Amino acid sequence: MSKEFWSAVNGSGVGVIIGSAFGIVTLGTMGFDRITLYQGTLLVSCAMFGGFLFGALIGVTGAFRKNSVELRVNARRSTFDSPKVA
Repeated sequence: MSKEFWSAVNGSGVGVIIGSAFGIVTLGTMGFDRITLYQGTLLVSCAMFGGFLFGALIGVTGAFRKNSVELRVNARRSTFDSPKVA
């Protein structure tokens, strides 16, 4: 399996954790007295799903990739050091 796949898996795991925390904090802010159990579960699960999607998107683009340091070093190289410049 590719590095992009595992980066997306790692990002989605982090996104689920952040999304569940966001959903619980939102429920705490709204108050539990006016919300049924179904509505609260639906709100937290939608927050978790949004975190999953966002984390997978960020992960596949390379935020959680192991070789991101190498990419930054290559990006700092000037064009005069490149052998392809005429």
